[in-house]
Amino acid sequence: YEITDPGTEETPIDTERHNYTFVSKDGDTYTYADGENTVTMTITCDEGTADALSVEGNTVTVAGLTADSTFTFSGTFYGNIVVEGAEDFACELVFSGFSMTSYDECPVILTGLDKVTLSAKKGTENYIYDLRDEVSEDGISAAVYADCDLSLQGKGALTVVSENNNGVHTKDDLKVKNLTLKVECEDNALKGNDSVTISSGEITLIARTGDGIKTKNSDFSSKGKQRGTVTISGGTVLIYAACDGIDAAYDVVIDESEATVTLTVFTDRYSSYSEEVTATSDAVYYVRYRSATYVYSILYTAEDGSTVWKNSGTAKTVGGFLYYPVEKPSGYTKMQLFVYNSAEDQGQSDTYVAASDTMSVNDNYDTIALSTSGGSLRLSFTNYGTTTPGGMGGPGGMGGMNDGNSEKGDHSTKGIKAGNAVTITAGTVAVKSYDDAIHANGGEALENGETSLGNVTVTGGTLTLFSKDDAIHGDGTVTISGGSIRVSGSYEGIEGAAVEIAGGNISVISTDDGINGTGTSGTSIRITGGTLYVLAGGDGLDSNSRDSYGGISFEGGDAVIISTGQADSAIDTECGYSYTGGRILAVGRAGGMSGESTNSSPSFSTVGKSANLSLSAGTYLTVSGIVTLKMPVAQNASVVYLGATNAGIATASSSSATLDSDGVEWK
Repeated sequence: YEITDPGTEETPIDTERHNYTFVSKDGDTYTYADGENTVTMTITCDEGTADALSVEGNTVTVAGLTADSTFTFSGTFYGNIVVEGAEDFACELVFSGFSMTSYDECPVILTGLDKVTLSAKKGTENYIYDLRDEVSEDGISAAVYADCDLSLQGKGALTVVSENNNGVHTKDDLKVKNLTLKVECEDNALKGNDSVTISSGEITLIARTGDGIKTKNSDFSSKGKQRGTVTISGGTVLIYAACDGIDAAYDVVIDESEATVTLTVFTDRYSSYSEEVTATSDAVYYVRYRSATYVYSILYTAEDGSTVWKNSGTAKTVGGFLYYPVEKPSGYTKMQLFVYNSAEDQGQSDTYVAASDTMSVNDNYDTIALSTSGGSLRLSFTNYGTTTPGGMGGPGGMGGMNDGNSEKGDHSTKGIKAGNAVTITAGTVAVKSYDDAIHANGGEALENGETSLGNVTVTGGTLTLFSKDDAIHGDGTVTISGGSIRVSGSYEGIEGAAVEIAGGNISVISTDDGINGTGTSGTSIRITGGTLYVLAGGDGLDSNSRDSYGGISFEGGDAVIISTGQADSAIDTECGYSYTGGRILAVGRAGGMSGESTNSSPSFSTVGKSANLSLSAGTYLTVSGIVTLKMPVAQNASVVYLGATNAGIATASSSSATLDSDGVEWK
């Protein structure tokens, strides 16, 4: 159940700056020249106010509309388009084999309208290139900008490239329908302050340092409509984001009310295009410094004494620092950093500015941060918000460490994040994220005057999730009543103040707790139905509730819960759990906290059976006539079954059972 990156090619950019100037107009066609090279652009008014169109130099302006109007663009244009409308009228710009490039102005500015539509005609490819330098927050920092409702649609293809800024941004509602849309940008790819809705199409979003899809507002509109929701009701959506894949100020809703949904999200280091240094590769170190004064090499040494040099590559600028990537090859245990000036060759130890002591290669650190103090270079290792000393010495007086990491990796890098709630009713969703895969904030003040719920609700769909943190996290209640959820890797699988499982097919692999109910009162984990499999390095089910026999309630469903932790339990509560129904097989380590798994109401002897067994990986564990489990790990186990007091618990080296992908068969 690996989440495979389908990959996408970045759109080539002509980095040479051209100077095309207006030459002539022939009917609806405009000719521009740069030396001996010429390009032409054709604009037609298909309906509406034809005389609202004017072209002056490298700016196309539509202003003074007296009716809903449509204009079609084709050809090649170096300049920008400005539409200044009136709230009483709508405007549609149709691109039909059109390519435009802007070096100094926002390529497309749409203001003052009731709504505006940007369409790509069927069978055509269209391009918008924003090659401006980075624009300040006070400027218009998007390739396509609107202060009104904006729709992107059509059965053609549109590619938006924003080299240093946002992709598409509207202050109101943003809708995407039918379109084959690709947005490649530095910051946020699609941003609608009030909402973003995707109902169909094929959408690829690359945000090298920002979010894939983003909303800003969480208040009510003048018509009483809740703002801030991201809705995906159809289409194939592929997101690569250095920060959040989806960041909704209010809700995220994924359903198939319009068409089939396929949503795939990669964030931070799992996005192939991230430029933030928090998005590091396991096979790369980054050397960070404020200037381009030096270049770098690392000498790696293996256990057998063999060595290899790796030189720094081209630097990327983030937050005022230059980050130089240096390959980190596998199989080497020691490393030494060398610093060179422009007159010195890399990859040698005869002449250099400074060199570190020989250090151990530590995969926990991503970045070597250099600073200057008293004329000497100083070093520290940094990694996603931490720093640790690194001793540096040698020529040039390089030594010591700096005072700490001022560039901590504190950016949110979640897959799907909502300020209030996430609801998934259908669709195929795959997320590989460095932070939580699915996350809902709770207990925070919203602009509508309410307090955010923090709820995550899954009633259908097929979800495949991988996260370095939680796969599903709700500050409020996580409710699962249908669908298929496979957590192929996580720190904690499913976490909420309360977790309620009423249906669905759920499989969780975690290094810590499989399911964690953080609420300290009431029932924080309730299982009434569905099929559940948990393989946890910590507790299988962990409730923090202090209610007597109330932290976990088993009321139905089928569950296999495995805990491999030395000081953990398959079922862990503060004050016991209640059992009224369901078939529960819990396997944890014998001794230690294993007694937690039998601390039930009513008394365990009236609802279950237990046994201590020595289990090898691959051994078949059976509860007679009920369930068969192929053990994924070896352990001296405490085995607990809830649902029968006379069931036989045994092991076998072979089985005729038809096992599912988790190695389980329920009768």
